[in-house]
Amino acid sequence: MRNLLVTLASAVVVSAGVLTGAANAETVSMATLPPGAINNVQAQAIAKVLQENTDLQVRVVSFNGPAAILGSVQNGQAEFAFVSNDEAGVAFQGVGEHDGRAMEDLRLAVTAFPFKVGILVRKDSGINSVADLKGKRFPTGWQGFKQGIDLSNAMLATAGLSLDDMDGVPTANLLRAADDFKAGRLDATIFAVGAPKVAELDAAVGIKFLDLPDTEEAAAAMNAVRPEYHLAEQAPAPHLAGVDGETTLMEYAVTVVVNANVSDEMVQKVDEAIYANKEGLVAGHPSFNAMTQEGLSMKQPRVPYHPASIEFFKEKGIWQE
Repeated sequence: MRNLLVTLASAVVVSAGVLTGAANAETVSMATLPPGAINNVQAQAIAKVLQENTDLQVRVVSFNGPAAILGSVQNGQAEFAFVSNDEAGVAFQGVGEHDGRAMEDLRLAVTAFPFKVGILVRKDSGINSVADLKGKRFPTGWQGFKQGIDLSNAMLATAGLSLDDMDGVPTANLLRAADDFKAGRLDATIFAVGAPKVAELDAAVGIKFLDLPDTEEAAAAMNAVRPEYHLAEQAPAPHLAGVDGETTLMEYAVTVVVNANVSDEMVQKVDEAIYANKEGLVAGHPSFNAMTQEGLSMKQPRVPYHPASIEFFKEKGIWQE
C-alpha cells in the first residue's frame, strides 16, 4: 500500500465477533475515500454486513482520491473498492486523468445505488442559483481528487458556466475544500448529500444546496461532461443537511468494483451478502434505502461486470441483458 499513499492510520477492521477466530476466514480489503466522506461510511456498512454474513474479514482502507482507490484494485493490493461509476469508467477506459493508462482489470461486482451530489453555499450568502456563482470563490485544481474537476464542471454547465468562470481557489480534495469553505475562504464548494462533513458544515455556518436548472439543455450539458451524470430530484429528509425543499441535484451511481482475477467464489459471497441484507446496510447508513435487488445489476456505460456477478444475477433472475 505504501506506493499508493494509503493512510494506514485510517485503515479500519470492522469487528464482527461471530467471525473472530474463524479458521476459514479470509481477510480482504475494500478501498474507498477517507473518514468524513460519505463513501467511507457506506463502505463500513458493507464491510459489517459482509463480516456478519460471510466468512470474510473485511478491512476498509482509505485513500485520498479515486485514482489511488482504483489503482489499489487494479494492482491487486485491494480486492474491492467502493467508488462511483464515473470514476471506474474513466479508469477502465484510460481517459481523462488516466489517459494512456487504462485499468483493464477493473470489473463491477454490484451497482449499489444512485448517489447525489450538489453545490453548497451559506444560507445567508445571497447566492440562490448556479448562475449566481459566476466570479465567486470556488475550489479548483483538485490535485488529490481530479474527479472534482468534472463534478464541478458538470454542475456549473447546467447554467452555461465552467471553472474558468470562477474566482479559483486551489484545493487538494473534498475535505480540504470543505474546510476552506467553513473558514470563509470559499463562497461555494461541492459535496455529497448526506455526508457527515455536510452536517458539520451546516452546524458550523448554515448551508444549503443550490437547485440545479432542471431543463433538457442543462441535462445534456451535464451528461456531455461524463455519460454517467444526470439530473435527479431530492426530497428533504432529517439526515440530509442543506436540502430544505425539493432540490434538483446531480446523480450518478456508486458501485463495488473488483479485480478481474478475484475468485468467482469470493465475488459471489459479496454479491449474495449485499443482495440479501438490505436491512443491515440501511442500519449502517440510510442511503442504502435507495438500493434495490434489481438495481444491483444495472448496466454501466463503461465498465463490464465480473463473470461471477453475471452468473449470480442470472441465477436470481435480475440480469439485464
